[in-house]
Amino acid sequence: MTMKMLIVDDEQRIRLGLQAMVEAMDLPIEIIGLCAHGIQALDKMSGWEAADCKILLTDIKMPMMDGMKLIERTRSDYPDAHIILLSGFNEFEYARQAIRFGVEEYLSKPVNKKDLFQVLKRVGERFAVLDSSEKEMNDHLSVEPKVHKKQIIADVIRMLESDLNQAFELNELSAKVGLNPSYLCKLFKRETKKTITDYVTDLRIIKAKHILEDYPDVKMYEVGSLVGYSDPVYFTKLFKKSVGMTPKEYQSGHCAFGNHNACLD
Repeated sequence: MTMKMLIVDDEQRIRLGLQAMVEAMDLPIEIIGLCAHGIQALDKMSGWEAADCKILLTDIKMPMMDGMKLIERTRSDYPDAHIILLSGFNEFEYARQAIRFGVEEYLSKPVNKKDLFQVLKRVGERFAVLDSSEKEMNDHLSVEPKVHKKQIIADVIRMLESDLNQAFELNELSAKVGLNPSYLCKLFKRETKKTITDYVTDLRIIKAKHILEDYPDVKMYEVGSLVGYSDPVYFTKLFKKSVGMTPKEYQSGHCAFGNHNACLD
């Protein structure tokens, strides 16, 4: 079992220092990304597979998207991820807030190699226990009729499509269909060939394109909010990654070549 780890800190020397410490340890860890802020980290999380032991080691204060927002998004999209928070001497209030999002471990700066090793070892041990329990549950669910599984996925898709402008909560979604979050993620990908997060993103981008096409005066931050993204920077980045241009460029292009009448004053 290889643990797949993301290191997120806006200081390069800290990122490289943590990487060097981890790589020198006798632990089955693969570092899949060194990120300077939360938006970079969310992109790198696409390298996580459903069955992976996912580890996020993140600082709190960073530009673009800080550690608290990143932790909140990670807990929503990857509820089984193990989160380790880097905190400075005067950041206890942030650490207290992180408890609400299920942060499991804390490391104080400057990071001690021995402390880091013990934290990562505990994470590995916890994953082994959880993985064993999940396999037992999967064995039980494997006898469920195929038609029942397809109905579950149909119900999930219906719920996702009806609440695109709301924050996506995997724990809440899985509770509604009576499944373990991790198992639901695996079942959904097996049936649709997409992760739930990617499926939601695709639906939101399609809806955003329709809004941009039909309402030429709409503000970019309004479009993001209407499709479930409160952070306009993150929405723009996702849109460009999917469509190949920013929402503003897409809107301008549509006005130039598409629905001419809608773009006239």
